[in-house]
Amino acid sequence: MATLTPQEIMDRVRTQAERSGAAEAETYLDVVTFREVRVRQREIELIQQSAIKGLGLRVYRDHRMGFMYTTDLRTPVLDEIVNRTIALAGEATPRDENKLPEEIPPPTQELEIYDPSVAGMQLADQIALARAAEENAFARDKRIQTTLDSRCGMQVNEVHFTNTFLGYQTYHATTCWLGVGAIATDGAKKREGYFGDRKRILLDLETPERVGRKSADRALAKLGAASVPSAKTPVIFESEAAGQFLNGLFGAFSGQNVLEQRSFLASSLGQAVASPLLTISDEGLMRRGLGTRPFDGEGVQTRNTLVLDRGVLKAFLNTSVSGRRMGRGSTGNANRSYDSLPAIGPTNFHVERGNTRLDKMVSEVTKGLFVTGLAGFGIDVVSGEFSQQVEGRWIEGGKLGQAVEGVTLGGRLGEMLLGIDAVGNDLEYRSNVCSPSLRFKELTIGGA
Repeated sequence: MATLTPQEIMDRVRTQAERSGAAEAETYLDVVTFREVRVRQREIELIQQSAIKGLGLRVYRDHRMGFMYTTDLRTPVLDEIVNRTIALAGEATPRDENKLPEEIPPPTQELEIYDPSVAGMQLADQIALARAAEENAFARDKRIQTTLDSRCGMQVNEVHFTNTFLGYQTYHATTCWLGVGAIATDGAKKREGYFGDRKRILLDLETPERVGRKSADRALAKLGAASVPSAKTPVIFESEAAGQFLNGLFGAFSGQNVLEQRSFLASSLGQAVASPLLTISDEGLMRRGLGTRPFDGEGVQTRNTLVLDRGVLKAFLNTSVSGRRMGRGSTGNANRSYDSLPAIGPTNFHVERGNTRLDKMVSEVTKGLFVTGLAGFGIDVVSGEFSQQVEGRWIEGGKLGQAVEGVTLGGRLGEMLLGIDAVGNDLEYRSNVCSPSLRFKELTIGGA
């Protein structure tokens, strides 16, 4: 029997579901190829490799939803999946919003999210990059004698989609990454520093030299770390720490959370909720963006959404279901895989670049904290409370001083956002959620 193409598989499953009683049917097929190399102490520690192909089927019948998925794409299995999904829909509770989007996507523009050089990476190439990054960490300083590991990875994604209203759509995307966790040793003291980069295009990836040196520098900077006395002072979140903060804040902008009253911003649309220096965007069409794609998990075209404009809350992010419940359309933020239902997630969610240099931001602080990393979970977008353990450097007289650890920052998210008095010009896209450095006018430090 001839092997069916992804489009033929999906059309067959969708058509069978519609003939079996589904008023609306959607098929989503994922093909993911992944390989990662880990090197430690110049030796290959682990090679991981996988190739997964899976199909998810979602149906609606009398506003009742059924969903199932499988990685077994043989025809008898797919026939059984259709029958079971229809049966599941019959047991579900009907909801008015249970309906597939009918938006017809415009012609796809070139987003530059696929790189044949990434797809064609050989195992030997990855080993060489991982080893070179680790060697550069060792060469940076004699106190770097070991690493947690050095990793180089690649992933290729194929997404295929169709539903009752939308024709067949597909896209291919690649991702590559390189990172090192260096360990600095000074007597009995040991501290770890990590630096990594992730890109769509291989030529955009940071060099092994910079990755290795940066990881070593971060580890060395933590030696001699100590707590500081409790105080209320200005606090600067270095860009990666600011990105971690923004990632924790994302749920506050979710339309689903707003509908369920699980966002402290639920009633603030159109109001000033942050400093006028702060603008936040979700850019699904950013060229070479790590979260870029031509359409989302429901087949809706992704777009660029201005979420916060100079401090004023302009939009919440939605899937078609949450958008319908809010009386608004989808923003193209339905994230999913073949084995999950669409849920609201970021594309390229970021704070827009400011105009303040980081060194100037630091020099203007007489006494305060420079945060380089956040640990654990400390952002509660329901209550609006923030309390999180951090690490970094103490600022004294406008200069970075001793390393700091074992301290907790606290505040209310609303007051924190309004109290941002500087936004850096150091925005770098190493994640699909990122930010330039941010300075908060005053936060509470819980230390020794």
